[in-house]
Amino acid sequence: MKHSCDLCADPRVTPLIEFGAHPIAHHFLTDPAQAEYTHPVTLGFCESCGLTQLIDPAPPEKFYTDYNWLSSWKWNPHVPGLVAEIERLPGLTKASPIFEVGSNDGTFLAALRERGFTKQLGLEPALDAVTAARKRGVETVHAYFTPAEARKLAASFGQCDLFITRQVLEHVKNLREYAEAMRMMLRPGADVVAEVPDFGFNQTAPDYSAIWEEHVNHFTADTFTRFLNDVGVEVTKVETATFSGQIIIAMGRYTGRPVTSQTAAVADLRTKAVAFRDRWPRFRAALHEFLSAEAATGRKPVLYGAGCRSSCLINYTGTAAHFAFAVDDQPEKQGKFMPGSRLPVRPSDALLQENVGLCLLAVNAENEEKVIARHGEFIRRGGRFVSLHPPSPRLPAFWKQV
Repeated sequence: MKHSCDLCADPRVTPLIEFGAHPIAHHFLTDPAQAEYTHPVTLGFCESCGLTQLIDPAPPEKFYTDYNWLSSWKWNPHVPGLVAEIERLPGLTKASPIFEVGSNDGTFLAALRERGFTKQLGLEPALDAVTAARKRGVETVHAYFTPAEARKLAASFGQCDLFITRQVLEHVKNLREYAEAMRMMLRPGADVVAEVPDFGFNQTAPDYSAIWEEHVNHFTADTFTRFLNDVGVEVTKVETATFSGQIIIAMGRYTGRPVTSQTAAVADLRTKAVAFRDRWPRFRAALHEFLSAEAATGRKPVLYGAGCRSSCLINYTGTAAHFAFAVDDQPEKQGKFMPGSRLPVRPSDALLQENVGLCLLAVNAENEEKVIARHGEFIRRGGRFVSLHPPSPRLPAFWKQV
């Protein structure tokens, strides 16, 4: 199928890795025999601008009509520092209009409200998240961010002094349309705070769990800056933080005109993308070998954390048969079955109820210490924790060798 680049519209998007057809990673099953919608997951590389992206991704309505995932469920350790940086932005007052796209259940806007910011508006396509945001008093529009919607919001709410888009752009199929909508909502001189997963980190880690059906765009610092520059944002600061792997946080100011990008050559971006592709079969084989060796002891490994990243990694590598079951501390997942792998999800006290020797941590690295601290008895009985997600000091030894 022909695919034009999400960022630059060039048709030269070359396939990198075909992971196969898989279900939606957050659509848990209530019955292991339940039928599932699946869609091919194919990673590609734009030969023109260097953006890595999914080719022919699943339609958005398969994800966001009822998302079943709220921001408040996940600890964001970098948020207090980000809020403090926003407070220091010159020219931004507590009465400045603030607009956030993909505001989910209003967690971030509520954090700004607690710091005294009084004029806020969120936009969110998932109805369950919108309902949760409104319950906490955060004004939220239920819609997708399109030029037509931005035109209406600019007329009713006004153009904003601060535009926030966190963990959103990786989900957006048409980045050029999104950029057009941004320009409508931004007054000249407005501040922009944007945040995306760091694919540059994922390439070197390597972290193949970062490739999932909702993340249609995989930004490096260079391609992320390119997008913001095309909008007309002069990027003043780029930094990284640990969150669900690693993220890129960019801050800048809207100039009202395109900004010339000073980014890496596409050839350099392609070299890194190809290296990521070439490591994939070695990684997959090494993970199978590692899990097979544990199962040979008579005690199948258990997965800790039935999240989207672990679901994708197990499905892509075809390693479900190596696991006995999954455990998760989120009550909404317990008693259900993971999509694709159909692993039953149990409360984490099952680690002590069954003959478990190895538990693979599929939680964010920033949460690992908390999880381990809660399961001292499992360790005293000879249980071991090993990580499945970079960055972590507990990754299996093969991770560096592939």
